[in-house]
Amino acid sequence: MTTTTPVAVSRRTGAALFLLLAAAFLILNRQAYQGYFQDDEINSMAWTRWGPVLAFLKGALTPAGSFRAVGFFYFRLTERFFGLNFPPYVAVIHAIHLLNVWLLWLLMRRLGVPALAAGAGVVFFALHMAMFDVFWKPMFVFDLLCGTFTLLSTWLWARGNWILSFVAFWLAYRSKELAVMLPLVLVCYELWFGGRRWQTLVPFLAASFSFALQAVVLSPVAAGPYKLRLSRHTLAGTASFYAGRVFLVPYFGFLLPVAAAIERNRRTWFGLAMMSLYLVPLLCLPGRLFSAYCYVPFTGLAIAIAGLAERVKPWAILVFFLAWLPLDLHSLDVQKDATLAQDRDIRQWMTTVKTFLKDGPTVTSFVYDGLPAGFYPFGAEATLRYYLVRLDVPLGPVNSPEVAAFGQQGRLAVLTWNATGHRLTIETR
Repeated sequence: MTTTTPVAVSRRTGAALFLLLAAAFLILNRQAYQGYFQDDEINSMAWTRWGPVLAFLKGALTPAGSFRAVGFFYFRLTERFFGLNFPPYVAVIHAIHLLNVWLLWLLMRRLGVPALAAGAGVVFFALHMAMFDVFWKPMFVFDLLCGTFTLLSTWLWARGNWILSFVAFWLAYRSKELAVMLPLVLVCYELWFGGRRWQTLVPFLAASFSFALQAVVLSPVAAGPYKLRLSRHTLAGTASFYAGRVFLVPYFGFLLPVAAAIERNRRTWFGLAMMSLYLVPLLCLPGRLFSAYCYVPFTGLAIAIAGLAERVKPWAILVFFLAWLPLDLHSLDVQKDATLAQDRDIRQWMTTVKTFLKDGPTVTSFVYDGLPAGFYPFGAEATLRYYLVRLDVPLGPVNSPEVAAFGQQGRLAVLTWNATGHRLTIETR
C-alpha cells in the first residue's frame, strides 16, 4: 500500500498555526517555571556531575554504554550551565516537547492524514494533561527524549532513510527501554503503508530482540516495582489505569478499539497499534503506574485520533474539543496546585541545607527528622552529595540503629522538618 497525497498547507500558514499552538502550550504551563527540583532530579544531577559531558554521549552510542545515557546527558549538560537554576531546565523540556509536536505533524502528513485531522491529533497530544509531569518535572525527560527519537526514527523510516532511522532507534532505547517496541511499530507501518521491506527491518528486530533478551532472561529484575509481572489481575489493573488517561475519564479509553473497528481507517489502526505496542511493557509494571509514562504511547494515540477525525465533519471535531478541554484544564489545575505546594517545601529544605553547609560548622554525618511530602530519603542524600561533592555521605533517620554510631565519628547535624510551618531547622551536636 502507499499513502494518499496529503492536502498542501503553505509554510507560512503552518508556521503561524504552530506558533499559536506553542503559545497556548506555554501559557497553560507558565507556572511550571515557578517549580523546583524533586528527589529523582537532584539524584540524577548529583550522580552525573561526576562524569565529563562527552562520556554520557559516548554511553548513548556504544553497545555497552550506560543505561538511559541520553537522559543523563541532558542532566549533565543543563547542570553544567545552569546549576540549580530551575527555569532553564523547564525551558529545555518545553522546547523538546514542541519539537516532538512538530515531528508528530510531519509523521501524520507522511501517512497521508489531511491537514485538519492532523491538526486535531497534534493539538490533542500537545495539550494533553495526562502528561502533566513530563511538562513540569525534568525527572521525566527520559520519556520525553524517548518520544523524540521514536518519532524521528519512524518518520525517517517512512522517508526511506533506514540507516538514520536505526541511529534514532538506538538513541531512543538509550533514552528509555520502552523503545524496544519500535521495530514492531515499523512492521505495522510496512503492513499498512510501506513496501514490505522485511530484510531492511532485520537489524532493528535483531537489536530489539537482544535488548528484550537481556531484560527478561539474562538480567531480569528479581523484585521491586521494576519487576515485570504478567497475570490477568495485573493486566486488569494497569489497562484500566492507562485507559482512564486517554480521555481523562475512567475506562473511556476502552472505546477506541470499538471506534477503530467501525471506521476501518488504516491510519487509525496504525495509531492504535503504535499506542498498544508501546504500552505492552508498561502493562507488566503494576508497581510503576505513572501518568507521565503515557507520553510515548500517546504519540500513537494522537495518530489514531487524527484518523478518526478524517471521517467526521469539522463541527464534530469542535464538539469533541469543547467536551474534552474542560476535563484537560481541570486536570491541569489539580496537578498544578499539588506540585507547586510540594516544590515550595522542597525548595525551602534544599535552600536551608545549602546555606548551612556554606556558612555553618563542618560536620561529618547527618540525621533527618521528617522530610517534605513527596521528598524521599534518597533525595535528601543526593542533595548532600550534590552540595558536598562527595559520593559517600552518612545520613540516616533519627532513632535508627545506624545513627547511633554517627556521633562517634565527629560533629553531627540534625535536620528537623516542620511540616506545619514548612521550614527546616538544623542543629549540630
